[in-house]
Amino acid sequence: MRTKLITPSKLSLFSRSPVIGAWWEELEARSLFEESKPEPNALDQQLFADGLRHEQVLLTKLEAQGYRIARLPGKQNDADYAATKAAMADGFDFIHQASLCNDELRGSADLLRRIEQSSSLGAWSYIPIECKLASKPKTTFLVQASAYCELLTPLLGQRPDHFELYLGGGRFQRYATDQFWAWYQLLRQRHRTFRAAFDPQAIPEDMPGDHGGWTAFIEQRLVNQRDLMLVANMRQSQRQKLRAAGITTIDALGAFPGGISVPGLNPETLHELRQQAELQLTPAGPDGRPAYRLRPVINGKGLAALPAADDGDIWFDMEGVQDSVAGTKLEYLFGACYRDAPGGEPQFKAWWAHSPVEEKQAFEQWVDWVEARRARHPGLRVYHYASYEKTAMRRLAQQHCTREAVIDEWLRSGLLVDLLPVLTSSIVLGEPSYSIKKVEHLYMEKREAEVTNAGDSVVAYLNWQNSGEPDRPGPLPEGSPLLKDIENYNREDCESTVFLHDWMRNLKREQGLPEEPLQLSSEGQEPKEPWPLEQLSAQLLAELPEELQSDPPANATDALLAAQEEGGRRGMSWRVQRLLAQLLPFHHREAKVAWWAYFDRRNRAELSPGDLVDDGEAIAEARWKSVEPRESKLTGADYHTFSFDPAQPLKLRADSGDRGLQLEIPETGLKVSVESLDAERGRVTLKLPWKKRDQRRADGLGDGIPDRLTSLIKVPADISEKLRESLLEQANAWLDGNQALPPAMLQLLERQPIAELEALNSAIAAEPGSVATRLASFLANSSGVTLALQGPPGTGKSTVTGQVIAQLVADGKRVAISSNSHAAINNLLIKAHTTCQEQGLGDQVVKCSSSSKKEEVLAREGIPLVHPDEITEEQAVVGGTTWMFCRDELSEQFDLLVIDEAGQMSLANLLVMARCAKTILLVGDQQQLAQPTQADHPGDSGLSCLEYLMQGAHVVPDDRGVFLATSWRMEPSLTAMVSQLFYDGRLKANPANAVNAISWHQRYLAATGEPLPEQGLVFEPVAHSGCSVVCEAEIDRIEQIVDALLNGSYCHARAGGEQRGVLGPEQILVTAPYNVQVNRLQLRLGKRARVGTVDKFQGQEAPVAIHSLTASDGDAAPRGLGFLLEPNRLNVAISRAQCLSIVVGSPGLTTGIANTVEEVEQINRLCRITQSATT
Repeated sequence: MRTKLITPSKLSLFSRSPVIGAWWEELEARSLFEESKPEPNALDQQLFADGLRHEQVLLTKLEAQGYRIARLPGKQNDADYAATKAAMADGFDFIHQASLCNDELRGSADLLRRIEQSSSLGAWSYIPIECKLASKPKTTFLVQASAYCELLTPLLGQRPDHFELYLGGGRFQRYATDQFWAWYQLLRQRHRTFRAAFDPQAIPEDMPGDHGGWTAFIEQRLVNQRDLMLVANMRQSQRQKLRAAGITTIDALGAFPGGISVPGLNPETLHELRQQAELQLTPAGPDGRPAYRLRPVINGKGLAALPAADDGDIWFDMEGVQDSVAGTKLEYLFGACYRDAPGGEPQFKAWWAHSPVEEKQAFEQWVDWVEARRARHPGLRVYHYASYEKTAMRRLAQQHCTREAVIDEWLRSGLLVDLLPVLTSSIVLGEPSYSIKKVEHLYMEKREAEVTNAGDSVVAYLNWQNSGEPDRPGPLPEGSPLLKDIENYNREDCESTVFLHDWMRNLKREQGLPEEPLQLSSEGQEPKEPWPLEQLSAQLLAELPEELQSDPPANATDALLAAQEEGGRRGMSWRVQRLLAQLLPFHHREAKVAWWAYFDRRNRAELSPGDLVDDGEAIAEARWKSVEPRESKLTGADYHTFSFDPAQPLKLRADSGDRGLQLEIPETGLKVSVESLDAERGRVTLKLPWKKRDQRRADGLGDGIPDRLTSLIKVPADISEKLRESLLEQANAWLDGNQALPPAMLQLLERQPIAELEALNSAIAAEPGSVATRLASFLANSSGVTLALQGPPGTGKSTVTGQVIAQLVADGKRVAISSNSHAAINNLLIKAHTTCQEQGLGDQVVKCSSSSKKEEVLAREGIPLVHPDEITEEQAVVGGTTWMFCRDELSEQFDLLVIDEAGQMSLANLLVMARCAKTILLVGDQQQLAQPTQADHPGDSGLSCLEYLMQGAHVVPDDRGVFLATSWRMEPSLTAMVSQLFYDGRLKANPANAVNAISWHQRYLAATGEPLPEQGLVFEPVAHSGCSVVCEAEIDRIEQIVDALLNGSYCHARAGGEQRGVLGPEQILVTAPYNVQVNRLQLRLGKRARVGTVDKFQGQEAPVAIHSLTASDGDAAPRGLGFLLEPNRLNVAISRAQCLSIVVGSPGLTTGIANTVEEVEQINRLCRITQSATT
């Protein structure tokens, strides 16, 4: 009987491929599979062997540490099941290959770890540990670990409350079982249904994708079927649309007649795919070379964009491997070809690295070699194929805090030339892909190296790591033949790039295109010398012991972790000194990444504009609609309006930055400011001043406004220059010993606990209403500390903060208020002003601003704007941005600095302005909307100040801050769900909120047939498929709900009693994640409800909140489940409601394939929400 039980590995396969992989697996399990599967490839075999070794290394280490380990056979028979129970009863510290089973499931856990927690065994219990070679957790690991939690439950008398993964790099990662249990239970139920309904005759339709051990088998079936996946660059969504139109093979697509449309595909895309299929079906020439077709040269694109050759040109390629020891990516080989003489044979040079330290050295040597060659050949370019090299160099510069200014100049100037987009915009190639191994059939004979592809090179490198051969390539005994094979492979890749470039240049000449030298771009360029802050950063890092100059690897020893906490000679720990070094270039990194992205977008707009559709910082396929001339007192301007598809996931805002948003039309180079942007309706209006227009006309450039489809890309605004100047001045003083790091900032960076806070929190818990008074008293008597005030939704965070500020003012203290946005600053200033007025403290509040622009919201409250030069000691409460409080004249002028929405304030920005106050209060909630960053910052330097303080905790620890544990907004059952999902169960409702409820105007039956409730949280399922950014079915349902609500009644608690009223448009708040859905909801609902995105309504509330999830499943969701179910956003959407919160969505969102651990957690939350409607 037990042979028919399922295993955790089968469940994990079902989680990845529930239709295809699981079907073939079940067929094989029933002994009905009669075909043959491809054998695992060399890389898979090597990784499997390394995985076993990884597990044995752990066991040996544990035994050496004196742990008692039961090593069992893991054969899953009766004897093994009994042996596992006996070992558990005996209390072994670890049990290896523990065989477990129940009525449905059987398996052998990699390890069971004993924990000191009572269970049916006695005073101890066990948790499962899954040992995996991967350096990052995968969703399949969660399935297997959860399965072992299920199997342990009857033996322990309780479900393990957590499990662990032992990952590559030798690190344990702990997870709470509840983070995944609802998702796992649904997965188990779906698998039961699948097995019960299994039909061995109903072979599922084959599809490309991850099908576990069946992937290669399915791919071969698709090849045999001549599937559309054989067409180069065929997207899954395009394949589905073509199949829906009856075009199922490459042959059918290649023969498809022109002039006929396919629903959902624009004509240009269909033509492109048909042309690609046609050429792949065209036989190779007599010389064996594949067929290809030249594309027409348009606007200097394609071959015309290929730079002229230079004698110093370089052709570059890199090799990398996931390091299972360090748990990180290691770039182990930098290879480059060059020519000593024009037309000469390519020469080759390599830089090897076998550790992170050597990787940094090799990277620096490679960069310095290029720079030395540039000194002799100023016009050289560095050619590479595909984006890997460019991306890796960006990452390495930021990760190692070295050569950042040089790499920045390379990226800005266009020194790096990716030949792939130039090639694909030049020709259509009759090959199944545009990998260089396929493209080189045009110009190269068969390769000679033993290693022939990237997968082989990884296997060869892993083999070398276990071989004992020397760490340099060459013949034994001094060198390594394995490394020499890899180097030969890399050399052939570099040579192939040389020959591709030569072939493309010849093709360009044959087409009569000029070889005019193209000057390297100087736009936005800065000198290549290290930035001043980068130099100081390097100085700080150089002072550290060598082993502490980089962040410790995942497998760092306890001794190394302890060593970094030891004090250095600058009055801080080595860890904090390293973090400070990483923080100094923060603003430069952010600014440079914005410029890098700008140049990338400009290149894509020229070579492949369709790729901009999914880019939130660009408007793709904008169409000019109209122009309106407007004259002002001093001058005038033309206002050009463009339309675009509102389905694009835009992040652009017309009011971004003090200068507003600027967009560029890449094909004409015109840069203009945005007058208005309506992303929900797909309209943008650009302001072209007449002075600029007339100058362009005089220069023969025209207006620069195209009358056809065009792209509009964001022009970066470097607004951090003043911050960098201030930080440079302060950092020089810190390093010279003339000034100490602000004590409150140092305490935060060191993450030193504040013991006195525990007594404060105990007192607040005993008397919740005293929080403002007690916190103000604590702050008034504190100095040199940073603490958090965490305020979940509806806890009165702003009110409490305003009361704290007013009490401090009454005690004669001065308070500075800052945040990441003017709106947040103004909101808290108004709270503080109102409270001061109520307490008879007079006009104490001003806003510091260098702008002469009036702020109406403050003017209405009587809060003046004051120039920074006019700030005096008489002004007790001063609000301003980081740019105001970083000023030298405001240093040490305040007793307290309050950072509102601290989850959105970078740690680096706080560092710049920390000197203005003795004590810092971080107000916010990291469980709500987070800070936006663009760069890949090393270590913790990219965190917000609140994230850094919290260290991943959902609730602020009692020795780090104060948690506002009472929600004055939400009804108790709604509060309980929000608390469980986001706050570890710590958030409680005000008992008086039990009256919070609505009364429906019309009885409304849910999809389950039951009436929708009057309070709490409910999930209203709407079945649909294929919906992405808009869903009419959900709009229909929401309209019905709104109509049933209108003219009903509501009641909710308020200070001193209850508030009752009629449900009108102001009392119903409707949100959606995508602009298109918001737009359609607004059109449908009109003035019957308040409608907007989640971001728009943060901080607001209403008796009823309705949230439309819109997308049918994870595959259909733009930006993926990570955006749609992002916990901060979901938290805000649900918690706007005082009485009733309704989530409307597709059940398919709970059954889709999760690609990351974060997505599993997000689906798990949604599963719990859906279950809340039925419990």
